[in-house]
Amino acid sequence: MFELSTDVDQLVDNRSLRRRLALRSSERVQGVSNKDGPAYAGSSLRRSIPLLGGGPMNASRTFFRERRAQAVFKHGILSRYPVVFAAKTGWRGRPVAYLDGYAGRGEYEDGSPGSPLLLSEKAEGVAAFRDVTGIYVERNHADFLNLQEVMARRGRPGDVVLEGDLRDLLPEIVTRCQGHALFAFLDPFGTALDRSQLVNQLLNRPGQAPTEVLLHISVTTVARIGGLLRKRREGGQQLKPAEQKTIEHADRFLGGTWWQHDFEPVEGSADRGNATEAALRVAATYQQGIRAATGCMSVSMPIRHKPNQLPKYLLVLFTRHPDGLWYFADAVGKAGREWEAAWRNTEYMQAKARVNESEQQSLFGADDLLPDPEPFDIDAYVRINRASWERIIEQNIQRLLEAEGPFVLAKRLDEVYAGVFGAADGPQVRAAVKSLHRSGVIQNTGVGDTFHRQTILPARPPSKATA
Repeated sequence: MFELSTDVDQLVDNRSLRRRLALRSSERVQGVSNKDGPAYAGSSLRRSIPLLGGGPMNASRTFFRERRAQAVFKHGILSRYPVVFAAKTGWRGRPVAYLDGYAGRGEYEDGSPGSPLLLSEKAEGVAAFRDVTGIYVERNHADFLNLQEVMARRGRPGDVVLEGDLRDLLPEIVTRCQGHALFAFLDPFGTALDRSQLVNQLLNRPGQAPTEVLLHISVTTVARIGGLLRKRREGGQQLKPAEQKTIEHADRFLGGTWWQHDFEPVEGSADRGNATEAALRVAATYQQGIRAATGCMSVSMPIRHKPNQLPKYLLVLFTRHPDGLWYFADAVGKAGREWEAAWRNTEYMQAKARVNESEQQSLFGADDLLPDPEPFDIDAYVRINRASWERIIEQNIQRLLEAEGPFVLAKRLDEVYAGVFGAADGPQVRAAVKSLHRSGVIQNTGVGDTFHRQTILPARPPSKATA
């Protein structure tokens, strides 16, 4: 889970405040790794980067009051990647299943679709050429009743809505999905499915049908549980039954007590930075173990509420195919732009409301005090930054080629997208490859639908004239 940033402000004309605001957001998160190595930000490539935030375990009702910027990012991924998964895996008549294991209420109080409705809409969107079944699970009874009503009113006729704990229902669901390509979205408030079930029942389920899991790992939750360990370790304080149960849940999710050692250097609840670093180390080791146990590759996205804040959670895709990495990274880039607009426009509206309530309005006028005279423009953001993103990707590819030799593009997306992950997307990578080919640096042309699967090769040296 490499984290990088690039100061793009110096690369363009900064006379427009609006442009400066757009360009500062070029800092991005980068985090793809394959099964052969850890995905922790301990590399020399490490920098600081932006993404979004999640909520605590008991925050479901508050969370569904409004769709925050972090949900915009997550839903941006869900509106894109499952469609690609169905198209790629549902060929030759193979059925596809979408599983939302922690579905919640189905929609926000303002009517915006939650993850179950988004997945249902995407299933309907490919219905003409793919057979997709949606399965939606919710444990909380009140939320389940709301989910059931929402899906009956706005979902597809074939949607399956189940009440209960995913841990208990998973064997039934896996049996139901036998022979289906399965995309599982696990987005709980807190810790998710037990590691043994994730590995044995989901990712290593019997049969040849593809299986991918998009998993939410709550950095905030793991860090908070680490604080409970310190309470137990120092001063001999006895944990409350609920606190002990929380640690036991974490043990099952992470697959043992090994993770507890990472929190020994953490000095207390005020030591948020070290607690977060410990939680990220735990998450990286966890992902490495899942990769080793399943043969999967993974993409890890640190999610922040706003840039320059500590990450709240990770979104991790486990997949066995390089195309999964490639198309997920593309979806992340496009969704990241929507998140950029969401948090900036939220700040704009909040600033506007404060100014309108201020006594200074009579002196200056609201527009004079706002950080930007207009809401954030995604199209302008892309136009301004596209060339710099492509240059950064070119440099990344050339640096990797010089350091390690030929490599498959889709398997080294951590290095390829370094500094622009969550902003740039597939077209910028293609443009970078084409530019390097024109410059005589690589043989690859960047042409074709499968160029990302090809091995990047240095250009052949000019042949010497024979005497």
